[in-house]
Amino acid sequence: MPKLENDYEKDEINRLLLQSLQEAHEKKPDDIMTRIYLRKFNGLKTTFAREVDAMIEEELEPYCESTENPDYLEFEDHTDELRAEYENNSIDCIKLPDGRTVSICNNFVRSRFVIHDGKVFERNSGPLKCDRRTKKAKKMTAIPNYPYKKLYKTFDAFAETERYMDYSEEFGGYGYLYNPNAFWDWYQIGGRWPNLFLVEDSCEECTEGEYSRACQGHKPISPQGYKWVCAARKRDIAWQTMQDWKIKTESERYELYKKIFETGEIPDGCVCKITEKGVVDFTSFLYVKDESLEEYLTRRGFLSQYEYPNIAYAFLKDGEYYSQDQCIRNQTTGEEKAEWHKIIDGYIRAIPDDTVIVGVDCHI
Repeated sequence: MPKLENDYEKDEINRLLLQSLQEAHEKKPDDIMTRIYLRKFNGLKTTFAREVDAMIEEELEPYCESTENPDYLEFEDHTDELRAEYENNSIDCIKLPDGRTVSICNNFVRSRFVIHDGKVFERNSGPLKCDRRTKKAKKMTAIPNYPYKKLYKTFDAFAETERYMDYSEEFGGYGYLYNPNAFWDWYQIGGRWPNLFLVEDSCEECTEGEYSRACQGHKPISPQGYKWVCAARKRDIAWQTMQDWKIKTESERYELYKKIFETGEIPDGCVCKITEKGVVDFTSFLYVKDESLEEYLTRRGFLSQYEYPNIAYAFLKDGEYYSQDQCIRNQTTGEEKAEWHKIIDGYIRAIPDDTVIVGVDCHI
């Protein structure tokens, strides 16, 4: 991205828009759309932020799960497997009082009736909300293992009604278009991880992005004279200061988790669990029994031979997607991060100093 000239007129328009959104939010704090727009336009305050937003939209389009661009889509043909299923398989069915026979996957049946021991029961019936042989259920007959070929007169009816597949004239089969390279269906610049990079307070070419709802009102403390952002040029990021600050704060966390393990007391607001092997959160160890501070910092990726921190789960390089999934070895100890950290370090070291690095929160 070249050096940008600030568009102060648009900045003012966005400031006024944000102001009106904030006022609307204060009047109706539970309005979902107001909250969404407030977060979105909070990430578009400056010329740099708006340029980053447009750049990321373009860069991520080839990886969108719901893209309609034919350049990124492939047809997944299910005709053969559907035909084999139609010819050879069967399904439990229910014969209705009007004489129709429908599968238990039928929209009318599946939420209201179920088969137990060869008989039809009505779901969630009576005061106890349990499966019961009601009058309605007794008027129906269970037909186990009813062949699809008897249930549907034609293969097309089976594919479209039972499996909800559309026939593609273009590709000559039943299936659907999908993006084989998709890794997101929703994203935010920053999002749940808006505090990736430390820059000086005077830095203009940076953005906080869109704070997710989970991060609203929880901006982390930064060293004096610096601020946390989710996008900036490589040369403007205070890499060493960021590393020193991370080591300081992680050392404090180590002492906290160690104390929790030793005392068995979890402070209010601290989400974790004490086990025989250490302190864990939802997916990993916060503290491993008997580990030293140095071992903890190394496991967390803060003490290493690498110049740059392990800041990402994945990155894009020349249109190619690279992720930590390629390096997983041992989730308990965190050793899977070692090889990935080497890849991240090499990637950041190789890119030019004026490159804009952007943290994006993706979901799929």
